[in-house]
Amino acid sequence: MAPWIHTTILATTLAATVAVGIASASLYIASTAAPKADRLPVVADASGYITIETRHDGISVLKRIQID
Repeated sequence: MAPWIHTTILATTLAATVAVGIASASLYIASTAAPKADRLPVVADASGYITIETRHDGISVLKRIQID
């Protein structure tokens, strides 16, 4: 095989190893978890609402409907 193929494979392996090492180090150094911003808002008084669950193949959909 041509030497450039071996050089490309070696450089790619080295770059991937360095990238994984940096990512692992940043996870190891971070001591606190990020705040969860993707949670649904909590409704303190849910007496005027009803939750309906619809199930499909592998999917469950929750809908909150206001009752008048």
